[in-house]
Order: sequence, then C-alpha cells, then structure tokens
Amino acid sequence: MKPGGKVEARQHSTLSGIAGASLTCTTQGAIDLRSTAIWSRVTAVALSSAVIATIGTSASATSFPASKDAQWRVSGTAKIHFEPSATDDITFTIAARGVFTEAKGIIKVGHYRADGNGGGFEAEVDCLVAGGPVATVTAVVTTSTSFPVGERIAVSVYDGGTDRFDNSRDQIGWSWSVPTGKVQPCMAPATFATVKKGGFTVVGKGWPKPPAQIDTGK
Repeated sequence: MKPGGKVEARQHSTLSGIAGASLTCTTQGAIDLRSTAIWSRVTAVALSSAVIATIGTSASATSFPASKDAQWRVSGTAKIHFEPSATDDITFTIAARGVFTEAKGIIKVGHYRADGNGGGFEAEVDCLVAGGPVATVTAVVTTSTSFPVGERIAVSVYDGGTDRFDNSRDQIGWSWSVPTGKVQPCMAPATFATVKKGGFTVVGKGWPKPPAQIDTGK
C-alpha cells in the first residue's frame, strides 16, 4: 500500500440458516473485516435476530387448551387473620368448581367479635377464574344476617402451601373490606389477609374459551 493511496477493502459474508438472514459488510479504509472482534459482533447480531424470529414463530404457533382440558377448582375451610380485626373469629369455607360463569359452588363466611356479636352469609358461586395457585371467585348472596340477599361478593385466594413447620402460607382477600363499588363477575381484589388455621386448595389448569358474554345484571 502506497502512502496516501486510496485503499478499499470489501468483504462479503453470508450467514445462512440463521433466521433466513444474509449479512453483507462493507468498509473503506485501513480496517480488516476479518478482525475477530468485529466478526463476533456481526455474529451476535445475526444470532439475536434468529432468536427473536424463533420466539415469534413459537408464540404464534401456541394454542390454548380447549374448554374440556381446563380444570379449575377452589376448596377448603380456614380461620383468617385480618389485621384490623385481629381478635375476631373469621371463618371462610369455599367450594367452587368449573370455568368462568359456568362455575358452581358455595361460599360461606362467618365473622364474630370477641363479645360474640357478628354474623355471616352464604353465597352461590357465579364465576371462577384460576391460574396456578391463584383464583378469584364471585358469588351472589342467598342467605345472610349481614348482607342484602342478591348482592354479589368477591373473594381471591392464594394457595401458598405450608412452611417447614406446617403453618399455612395461604392468603385471602374479599370485596366488602375494599371500596370496590359494584362487584362484577369474576373480578376480586388482591389477597390481603392470612390463614392462621386450615387452608385452601386451588387448582388452576388450562385456559378455556371464555363465554361469549358475561351477565353482569346481578
């Protein structure tokens, strides 16, 4: 190479089989495109493109299981610790099975203060949504000493299992201690109270096709 002379280095490389990409690299000046550092960067870019393309293809090919494959269930009875009412006797019983508004079951709640005053209610389940250890259940009150019959309530449940001392790590939340307004089917607040005795089992397997329209008239 003569001093002051114009040097043009052109090198083409095609990386085939990586997301169908063809990479062409061109430089001018005293740069050696065969440099290991430069080619490692080019290869990294190509590999990243391949990964993105693969992820996109996999995601588009994924299909949810049919309704018959979904198995949603919540069951159990537990004494609850709710910090604002730490000395009260609060008991929940939940037995719900099914998917979305096809679910059936019952929720029973009793809440009594230390002086014995209190009450409870029973409600008929009208929706269940579950995924893994978490579920939301809504139900319409059928008998009660504390709620208007016909009012919809909501409960959320986390099935946390037990710790090494066999203490429950389950959690629960409910709509009537949260300013939720009118409760809609399938919707519930996050869990905010803990289980001190007993516990719940949540089965959330599969994802069914949702019903065409959810009735919110209750």
